[in-house]
Amino acid sequence: MADSDDIVLALISHILHRQGYLVDVAGSAEEVESLLAVNMPDAALLDTRLPGGGAEWMRRCIPDSDRRLIILSYGPISADVPAMAILQKPIEFGLLVDTVAACVQSTD
Repeated sequence: MADSDDIVLALISHILHRQGYLVDVAGSAEEVESLLAVNMPDAALLDTRLPGGGAEWMRRCIPDSDRRLIILSYGPISADVPAMAILQKPIEFGLLVDTVAACVQSTD
């Protein structure tokens, strides 16, 4: 889970922990890259406003063939980013939980 807003990061992390998920958190693109170098998660939630991030960076992080990416966005995002889902902020938490569950199941 990576988000530029510490409050959103803490809230979503808490919600996913309560659902039984292990959640690594990052506040920048550099932190995400460090986490991905160690382990590819079952789902990656990335904020479009992540410092050092952006659509091109997301394409490099998550290969086209790997649909583990869930994008958190305040606005439109390029359709060619290899995402399983794009969730508009403010996020409806039931939809977030359902989307993460579907993403994790698709990687099993």
